[in-house]
Amino acid sequence: MRRSQDIGAPSTVVTNGPWAARDAYIAETAVTLDRLTAKIERLERQEEALLKRVAELTEHSQQATRFQALAESLRNSRDYKLDEVFRLVKDVRGRVDAMEGPRAEFNALTHKTFNAIDSKLAELSAGQAARSASWAGSLQTVGVVIGLVAVSAIVSLVRMIS
Repeated sequence: MRRSQDIGAPSTVVTNGPWAARDAYIAETAVTLDRLTAKIERLERQEEALLKRVAELTEHSQQATRFQALAESLRNSRDYKLDEVFRLVKDVRGRVDAMEGPRAEFNALTHKTFNAIDSKLAELSAGQAARSASWAGSLQTVGVVIGLVAVSAIVSLVRMIS
């Protein structure tokens, strides 16, 4: 007699009978369920990968938005600084024009080059040196006159007292 534990032993009880169709259906259903389980696991792995990808894309888009905001801020800052510089230049130009007078007078100037200006400054400084020397001489003369007036006043006081 054969035992059911014998490997490869054909069993007439399992393969023959009315339940053979049921066993085939169960086997096919089990294979189908295994395939569906494998497909679900594969889809879950794909879902996880897609969720990671979506998170990366979301992070990338947020970073791009932050960079765009930074670029906009830098552009606005640069524009503000340029406007401020233009305003300051206009202000300084107005002040210089107020100090120098109208620009039409430049054509009437005789000293339009640095050499002409240097020579005119040399003339003026020579004249100023001559004036300061004559001023010093006049101060000496004034000092002598004041000294003489003081001596004569003292002499006249002494005569009046005596």
